[in-house]
Amino acid sequence: MRFLLCFLLLVGIVLPGRAQEGEKIRAKGRVLDEQTGEPMAFVNIGLIGTTLGVASNMDGHFELAVPARYVDHVMRFSAVGYASREVKFRELQGEEGIVIRLKPVAYTLAGVQVIGSVDVTRKLLEQVVQHIPQNYIARPYNYEGYFEQGVSINDGAKEKKEAIVLLYDKRGYERSDVQQAFTDLNYTFTQVRRSKPFSSAADGMIYFDDIVTADVVRHTRNVLDTRNYRDYRFRDKGKTLYEGDTVQVLAYECPRPSLSTTGDPGALSYGGEIYIKLKDFAVIKHVAVITSNHVNVMGRNLLPVNEPRHSRCTTTIVTNYKRIASYYFLGGVSLVYSYETGSDRVKGELQYHTTGIRIEELQPVDGRHYYEQLDIDYRFWDHYTLSLEEEE
Repeated sequence: MRFLLCFLLLVGIVLPGRAQEGEKIRAKGRVLDEQTGEPMAFVNIGLIGTTLGVASNMDGHFELAVPARYVDHVMRFSAVGYASREVKFRELQGEEGIVIRLKPVAYTLAGVQVIGSVDVTRKLLEQVVQHIPQNYIARPYNYEGYFEQGVSINDGAKEKKEAIVLLYDKRGYERSDVQQAFTDLNYTFTQVRRSKPFSSAADGMIYFDDIVTADVVRHTRNVLDTRNYRDYRFRDKGKTLYEGDTVQVLAYECPRPSLSTTGDPGALSYGGEIYIKLKDFAVIKHVAVITSNHVNVMGRNLLPVNEPRHSRCTTTIVTNYKRIASYYFLGGVSLVYSYETGSDRVKGELQYHTTGIRIEELQPVDGRHYYEQLDIDYRFWDHYTLSLEEEE
């Protein structure tokens, strides 16, 4: 009971990124792969000993604003498969163009490298599912988060929409059926900003369902559905480290994808990787690559109605989980898709970052709000900082 109380106090002070008041100090920069120079998305960046933190965006950029009293704390940059790096906040404060480079940690292959036994894989995935109630929030909760959606045609300028999302899950993390999960988890939007004026009804659409279903721990129709494990082929990619813990990396493919195994009614191919921390059987990262023969503007998981077929659509979804106290939560999702329609090449990008978690004094949400027509609160956006924050 004492341990649970400590956890409730901890999550009770996690608030959404918002307009800040009072004296703040800032560190901003970009995280790159040391070997390739490529930007790194969803790198966990936090002040050791506090709940303050942020994740890098899809382009590797980050900005962290904290109360001035934390200037002597140490920032830790960590990502699965990379050596963590620690830097004093004071060294980064106020600097422009900061670049943090993380060094990849090679996989270590031990024992059997190719999983030939279906039973071995099944038992590992069953352990993951069985530990969900202990590892994740097994009660109603709110997530608050930052969502960004952008679309470009023929490499032109990206039309972008940003939103602050309030998500309500009336049941918590469990492996329920598709319909139950859909009715239990709702969301709405409290703030919106657009790169172009609101000129038509279509401008009010927000395509957030694909982010919701990318939470493979909470939702079904993915590689954690052990009843469908025989539809997958698995390969052991070895073990790597994440913040000192051993992580098992499994690659998989589904030779005959279907709606029940992928969540996509038009899937032509489906594969990916799942990263499992062996210490507690928690999923900390999942990558899925899907090709399909259609695009549904309302979401990948819905059947297309009266929509034209497109050239093959490729979608890459990366889902990350973070930990506060002894519970994991959805840290963020990035989704990138591309397809051709006529002579046009279309590329879309969606990203989501959880910035707040509540399990007390919850705010229920009725239904899923696919459409918004909010006025832009420029004062809010002028001062918004994407980070987890500690209440003062």
